[in-house]
Amino acid sequence: MNKDETQTNHELLAWCESVIGSFSVLSGDVGAHDRSSVCRLQTSQGLHYFLKIHHDPMYWSCEVHGYEAWAGAFGENCPQLIAVYTEQPLALIISEIPGKSMNQVTLTASQERDAWRTSGQHLAHLHQWAIGEYFGPCQRNGQPFDLPRSQSSDLPIQDAEQYVRHELDTWTERGLQARCLNPDELAVVENARYLVPAFTGERPVPCHRDYCPVNWLVDEQGKWTGVIDFEFAYWDLRVADFSRYPDWEWMERPECIDAFFEGYGRALTEQEEKQRFVAHVQYALSAIVWGREAAFYGFEEEGRQALRLLAKSI
Repeated sequence: MNKDETQTNHELLAWCESVIGSFSVLSGDVGAHDRSSVCRLQTSQGLHYFLKIHHDPMYWSCEVHGYEAWAGAFGENCPQLIAVYTEQPLALIISEIPGKSMNQVTLTASQERDAWRTSGQHLAHLHQWAIGEYFGPCQRNGQPFDLPRSQSSDLPIQDAEQYVRHELDTWTERGLQARCLNPDELAVVENARYLVPAFTGERPVPCHRDYCPVNWLVDEQGKWTGVIDFEFAYWDLRVADFSRYPDWEWMERPECIDAFFEGYGRALTEQEEKQRFVAHVQYALSAIVWGREAAFYGFEEEGRQALRLLAKSI
C-alpha cells in the first residue's frame, strides 16, 4: 500500500469514527481493491455496523439509491443506511441486522422452502414500490447513470422490448467476439428473440438484481430475517429478479422456486412464463460470455448447461 492509499484509508476510518464513535474492525480489509469490499465494525458500546467501500461509481450510486429509495419496501428486514462517504474511495455505512447468509446455514427442506416463500413475499413488495421511466442503473438522485459511450450509445432505454433486445444483442456480440458460443447455443438465443414481444407494455420496477440465498439472511431456526447488498439494484423488468439465482435453483431445485412464487402471491401467466424463458436465456448467455472473458470457467459451463436445458423446453 502506497503513501496516498494509507492516507486515504486513514481519512475514511476517521470519517467512520465521526459517524459511529470509536470502533474496532472485526473483519474485512479497508485496503481491499476488488469492485467492493466490506468491513464489519464494532463500536465501544458493542453495536455492529458494516463499512462498504466501492471502487466503481456506478455500483456505489446504485447501492446508495437502493438503500435510500427502495429499501423501505423490506421494512425492518433490511439494513438502514447510516451515512454516505462521497469522496474517493466511495463508501457507505449500514446497520447490521440479525441473521447469517442463507448459504452459510444448514436448513431442513421445510425450513428452506419457508425461507424461499418469505423471500418471494418481500420481493413482491419491492416490485410494487414504484414505477420507473427508464431501464438501467441510476445515480444517487435517481437520474439515469451516464454510462461510457463505449458501453452504450442509446441508453437509457424506456421501451421494454428495445431494452431486452439490446441486452440480448450486446451479450451475443460479445460472445461472438470471444468465439465462445456454439450453433446450438445461438439457436436458443434466437428462439428467445422471437419471444421478446411478450415484454410489450412492461414498465421498469425496482429490482434487487442479486436476489438469492447468498444475500438472504436467516436466524438459527431458519427464519428469513432480511436481505442485503443493493449494489446491483436498478430499474429493470420484474423477471430480472426471477433469473439470477447463482446456484441455478430453477434448474436443480424446482420445489424452492414453487415456494418462492407462493410467497410472491401468484403463479406467472403464460405471457410472463415467456418473459421468464427469455430472462433465463439472457442470464445463461451472460454467464457463458462473462465466464469466458473473466476465465471463470465453472460459471461458463453452468451457463451452457442452462441453455441445453432451456433448449429442451422450446
